[in-house]
Amino acid sequence: MKTLIVDDEHFVRKGLILTVPWKEYGFDIVGEAENGQKALEQLAAQPIEVLITDLTMPKMSGFELMKEVQQQYPHIWIVVLTCHQDFGYVVDAMHAGAIDYLVKTQIEEGKMEEALARIEKRISDGTRHRQQAVVHKSSCPELIVVPARAHAKLDMVPWPASPTIMPIEQGCFRIADYGIYDVKPLHKFWEEEQLYESWIPVVYETAPEKEFMSTKDWVAQVKESVFYRFRRDLPSPLRFIPAVSRPAKGMEPLEKIDRMFHSMHWIFDMGLYQTWIQLVEEAEPNSSYMSDVVGKFLKALSVIQGSPTELVENRSMLKQWDWHELLQSLTELRLFLQQRNFPEETAIGIYKAILLIHDELSENLNQENVAQRVALSRSYFGQCFRPIVGMSFHELLTEMRIRKAEELLVTSNEYIYSVAEQSGFQDEKYFSKVFKQHRNLLPKEYREKYRK
Repeated sequence: MKTLIVDDEHFVRKGLILTVPWKEYGFDIVGEAENGQKALEQLAAQPIEVLITDLTMPKMSGFELMKEVQQQYPHIWIVVLTCHQDFGYVVDAMHAGAIDYLVKTQIEEGKMEEALARIEKRISDGTRHRQQAVVHKSSCPELIVVPARAHAKLDMVPWPASPTIMPIEQGCFRIADYGIYDVKPLHKFWEEEQLYESWIPVVYETAPEKEFMSTKDWVAQVKESVFYRFRRDLPSPLRFIPAVSRPAKGMEPLEKIDRMFHSMHWIFDMGLYQTWIQLVEEAEPNSSYMSDVVGKFLKALSVIQGSPTELVENRSMLKQWDWHELLQSLTELRLFLQQRNFPEETAIGIYKAILLIHDELSENLNQENVAQRVALSRSYFGQCFRPIVGMSFHELLTEMRIRKAEELLVTSNEYIYSVAEQSGFQDEKYFSKVFKQHRNLLPKEYREKYRK
């Protein structure tokens, strides 16, 4: 390995060159320089593979030289020279890109062989890694992009190369030859171009053509992986390994997940809650199922006065949340629901009543039949309801029906009378009157305002 030694002390350079057994460890000393500027002149005049440099030199320090070498000659391996009293500089040099160091006093003590053997091994290992990286960079790993909440045109993305972009199932695209060869630079590119809000990148390193384009099931696997593993608060490209022969998800774990969740005892028992989360993350039930189950719970229980503000404001977007977001909000709501000075079974009975009302808003509900269905007496139910929920049964029923109407007005083209019926109001005029009282707008006015 052609090696250049740089040190401002003439005798140190000569001592290194003449007394150290360089050739035994594969080093060929082809030049010497007294400072960084002279070293750069030699680097421009002949090929160098290893640079051994002092750190404290006049005109151009070793650190300045290292910076220039890394920019102009990134292939050169850098080793620093130091004295024991300057050893703190070595740490900085290693962070700046040096691969190892030599202590000058070891020249006199004849102890350079161990250090040379160590450096030679590091260079050999590093060279091998570089060669592997070059082989890896011969082709880009396959990339699937999954639409996020907002959509953008992929042809407007300033790819480093001219990619092949092919549409596949469910709004996803396959992208090949896009000019990025590893996950870290892909993440940096995605961040710089602000693409995470529009597209979620999924790296798929082995993509047989037939399997890649084959079925909706394959793309569904990708999207399920995104739902459970992608985090919008800490976005990064996902690595996806397809389950070629994924075992069928039996009913037993799904039934257990559902039964544990609807028991609601996990609200008060941290161990049960953690067990339920573990079951979900091991079984990975259908994402639509989990969004519906958890989303319905969050939306229904957010009606309790004092519940987390952000959850109440974003209740219409719950189906667009991923697993991590659902879990974050569920944890926050769980802590809020624990703050009730009532027996656990009583609080759970009231929470179940709220879910029941949410599911059957269009039905003829009253306090007596709801109390009966959650196994509480009518009088005790009425006695506990306001302290736990923050409003009476009738006030809650009206508020939930108004919220249902809000959602239908904004997300559908249903006639006002149909919105009233689906929200549990049998009379359109009465519905308009109540809606105006609660939202200060008529249903038609609300639709016009919030659709904009």
